Amino acid sequence: MSSPGVALGVLGGFAATVDGRPIDLGGIRQRALLAALVVAFPGDVSGERLLEQVWHDVDDPKTSSLHFAVSKLRDRLSPQRPRGDEGVIVREGSRYRLAVAAEQIDAVRFADLVARGDRLREQGAAQAAAEAYATALSCWRGSPYADVADAEFVRPEVARLTAIELRTRKALLQIRLDQGGSDDVVEAAERLVAAHPLDERAWELLVVALYRAGRQADALAALRRVRTVLDGELGIEPGTGLRELETAVLRQDDVRLLGTAGVSPGPAAALGTPSATSNVPSPRTALVDRARELADVGAALAGERLVTLVGPGGVGKTRLAVEVCRNGGERPADGPWFVDLAAVRADALVAATVASALQILGPGTVDHLATVLAPRECVLVLDNCEHLLDGSAELVTALLERCPGVRILATSREPLGLDGEWVYEVPPLDECAAVELFGVRAAGVVPGWTIHDEVTEPVRRICTELDGIPLGIELAAAQLRVLSEQQIAEGLSDRFALLQGGSRTAPPRQRGLADAIEWSYRLLDDEQARLLREVAVFAGSFDIEGAAAVHGSTPPLSVLPPLTALVRRSLLRVEPSSSPRRYSMLQTIREFALARADAAERDRMADVHRRFVLRRALAAVPHLRGSRARQTFDALTADIAEHRAAAASALAAGDPVYALELAGALYWFWYRRGHIREGLELISAALDAVERTGTAVAAATLSSALTGLGGLTYLAGDAAGAAAVLGRSADAAGRGGGVVTEAWMRSWWAYCSAITGPSDEFLHAAHESADVLRREGAVWQRADALLIEGMILRFLGDPQRAQQVLREAVATAERCGHGWAVGSASWTLMRTAMDVGDTDAALDAVRVMQPVLEAERDVTSWLVLVHSAAALVARLGTPDVGAMLLGAVRALGGRIGFLPEVMDPVDGPREAAVVRDALGDAEFERCASLGAGLDRDEVSALLARLCRTGHVGAQPELSGS
Repeated sequence: MSSPGVALGVLGGFAATVDGRPIDLGGIRQRALLAALVVAFPGDVSGERLLEQVWHDVDDPKTSSLHFAVSKLRDRLSPQRPRGDEGVIVREGSRYRLAVAAEQIDAVRFADLVARGDRLREQGAAQAAAEAYATALSCWRGSPYADVADAEFVRPEVARLTAIELRTRKALLQIRLDQGGSDDVVEAAERLVAAHPLDERAWELLVVALYRAGRQADALAALRRVRTVLDGELGIEPGTGLRELETAVLRQDDVRLLGTAGVSPGPAAALGTPSATSNVPSPRTALVDRARELADVGAALAGERLVTLVGPGGVGKTRLAVEVCRNGGERPADGPWFVDLAAVRADALVAATVASALQILGPGTVDHLATVLAPRECVLVLDNCEHLLDGSAELVTALLERCPGVRILATSREPLGLDGEWVYEVPPLDECAAVELFGVRAAGVVPGWTIHDEVTEPVRRICTELDGIPLGIELAAAQLRVLSEQQIAEGLSDRFALLQGGSRTAPPRQRGLADAIEWSYRLLDDEQARLLREVAVFAGSFDIEGAAAVHGSTPPLSVLPPLTALVRRSLLRVEPSSSPRRYSMLQTIREFALARADAAERDRMADVHRRFVLRRALAAVPHLRGSRARQTFDALTADIAEHRAAAASALAAGDPVYALELAGALYWFWYRRGHIREGLELISAALDAVERTGTAVAAATLSSALTGLGGLTYLAGDAAGAAAVLGRSADAAGRGGGVVTEAWMRSWWAYCSAITGPSDEFLHAAHESADVLRREGAVWQRADALLIEGMILRFLGDPQRAQQVLREAVATAERCGHGWAVGSASWTLMRTAMDVGDTDAALDAVRVMQPVLEAERDVTSWLVLVHSAAALVARLGTPDVGAMLLGAVRALGGRIGFLPEVMDPVDGPREAAVVRDALGDAEFERCASLGAGLDRDEVSALLARLCRTGHVGAQPELSGS
């Protein structure tokens, strides 16, 4: 039941009225309490959470403080309520809520009116939408929750409401512009850019309004102002929308500026954010023409399960595929997923690359990938299939046969040749569209560039001679930095004369695109051209260190001049937001550059690339178990395409020893980040090649690779197989005089052996290993050995001694920054505490483990923690949440081919049984299915709450959060 006489205002300073009379809400606690209740509206909020939010600055707030504050607030908001009537603030059990209607809270009324305006606008009722927007904005008195804006719990709501207010003002201005307004819109837009000087869409509205008011000079002045603001505040250039608008103003393009298309898309598009379950890239430039192609391909993809876009390189197949995905209406349950195969060198790596892009990091086989994707519904974009037709066809066939919810949009220079394939040939641009594209790109290169009578003829010649291929046109337009339009056109003609002796069997369009690249290549000096050929060896992106390595430059910065020249001429692209900066190359340009290198140069580049990749991986090893572990793992992730290419290149060249050396450097990265299957397959292939050819391998190299094979085999659930491999690793280390590695591997051999049958023999081996490592001063290895000794003591039923040794392991690991050992020893302490029913001690262990694993962004051990935490949560009285955690582990682990229950066949099933037995099978599966929808961040938030409060709350609150 609501209280009709109460009105609450939070848009600005707090305001409340009762029957139209303003009331005093009291001190800051009462205001914060009311804010917390409004934020939760129309839901309720627990008393415990209110204490956290309102009394956050008090170490141990008392429930009585909350009761007193609620009572005071009730008295002020419901002064005439009957005795026993709770009035505006209703308590149900331990939870509180506001008993008011939505229209009695200005923030709720504001958001509802905006939503109504959005619906009306989508239906074409612009005037009614404008009225709804204007009414909503009349509610806005200032910054939301101004009295308590510093409170952490209110910040997300402030950000949400502020964003709605900004986009509502822009939507209202757009409608008024479309209705013919100008002077009044100019005033409103000036106020908007003054309040939000970094919002480019607000500036777009101002520019268009000024132009429509007949103030072209002022419109250009506004464009200069925003350029100054963006450069001064952010150090960036205006975006594509403003640059293209500037071109339109200079050209007095009334079609663009006087129509409803003068400004970027409206509020629905402006608010749209890519799905958290999609990785489709956001283009940085506007798509020119292609409306018919978008409609044709979109309709085909809606009805067919395999659509392949074919055409010559550079015709725009990738861009069309991206736009089809971004502009599609109804979408599957997840995706679309974009997989760039351009960096892949071998058919055998297609499945692994697709799995990585879909966050299925482990599987490296077609069968495993098809199994994981079988229950999912998504659109999968396979980009650049032409050099991997066999591998792509094999994968696509399996997915179509076994994954009924998966639809595939492929791009290739030729069809995949499969039954049921719908092939669409992407045509070049016609002359009008090609000239328009040249003009748009030219304006981005030379500010203020416009097409006029003197340049029309050479621009048309350029577009015609480049066959309307977008890549060639864009490369030609980029040359306006140094040449005129006439020079560009004449250069193309001269180039054709030089290439008359080329292959007559090549398709004309391919010759035109090759000519465009050849011409750009001819503009490079010898050093720049050599660098272009050399960096083409990189399978993915690379940094300046990589460029210097293949170029033979010392120090690395000495390669900057030719590298900058390649970026400037659009032959290399800078990867946005990369730090250190990384560079990439279009696949067509990469192929062109590789073709310009002779066989000897290609062999030399491949050899230099392999040595660089190995050197970089080896340099990372000392940091993998220290304070820089997170940064090192992230850096290795950025280089993963190079690891794969270098390993494949080495095996193809008959150098399995290199593959073993690389695996020895990367295995801990694979272990921690979940690349299990990939590592197992590479090491196994290299060992098979060594055995088959009788190649000699240094003992240290063999031991390191076997260490990786053993660890990954353990994660895959084969403890006995892992023990055998780790024993071989210890033997190899011993032969090579590696005392530390031998002792370290003996401890791991003891652990994997003890999983299936613990004994005093394995305990003794672990203890002896720890002693050897102590004498050798091998700190992080000793932390591992102590951890293993503690694990085996727990297996043998001696929790007291286990806890003692495990605490020593934690302390040892903390001294050297070995976060994984800190986490794993704490994990075993957690299990040991649960063995004896000590949930407080188990919680303390989680509090140590969780932040360590989060800090290093661990994957496999984090999943193990969540699995064990599920049993702890169940014992703390919320088995439904425990089942959700297990469902999350099952879903997230399944994506990388790793499940804690398989890795740990003893404790893993027991932990799951604790949760299942508390709920029963049906309820367990229901809750687990809910948990399968959680992402890692949501699960981590639950763990953080568990660490902070000792519980995670009830399932209904969790699923609604």
